[in-house]
Amino acid sequence: MLRRVGIPQPDVRVDDYPHQFSGGMRQRAMIAMALVCDPELLIADEPTTALDVTVQAQIMDLLKDLQQEFGTAIIFITHDLGVIADIADDVLVMYGGRCVERGSKKEVLRHPEHPYTLGLLGSMPALDGPVDVPLSPIPGSPPSLLNPPSGCRFHPRCAFADQVAGGRCSSERPALEVVDGRGAACHLTPEQKRELFTDYAAARTH
Repeated sequence: MLRRVGIPQPDVRVDDYPHQFSGGMRQRAMIAMALVCDPELLIADEPTTALDVTVQAQIMDLLKDLQQEFGTAIIFITHDLGVIADIADDVLVMYGGRCVERGSKKEVLRHPEHPYTLGLLGSMPALDGPVDVPLSPIPGSPPSLLNPPSGCRFHPRCAFADQVAGGRCSSERPALEVVDGRGAACHLTPEQKRELFTDYAAARTH
């Protein structure tokens, strides 16, 4: 299995200690350990963290090749939207321990329906846009899971919470209603999202 994940001289390296491996080789060894039992589902939690871009690309290619070879489904957990754009088919966006948006990769990345997803995309540099446009970081800090906010857990950081009548964002938890694999847990109406999200995107390009 070490040979199949690209470890050179596996017969020799199998007895080495972790500190004798590079970061990329340690990741490959962990993938080999996960696949040795031929699982139907592989959960990869931040497998590219702390790796340089070259090694990260190698690990991504390795996972794709192994997925095709073994027919294994992969749940890929990451904060890297570039990795998501490269490897994912379907995307589940989590915030504060809850799912806030679900859809295909194309739908979620091109047409986000939750303010948190929109904020994530806004904090990423646009390579095809103006170079002088500043990034738009999400204000505030992630919520405490021991004492989470009431209502929508994102509402203290949401730029659009004041657009919802009756203070529902702070008092009522929005349900994730999924239709044909697409949905978002947000009190904003579809019409409000189209108007507010379009204005937000336009502001980033001027």
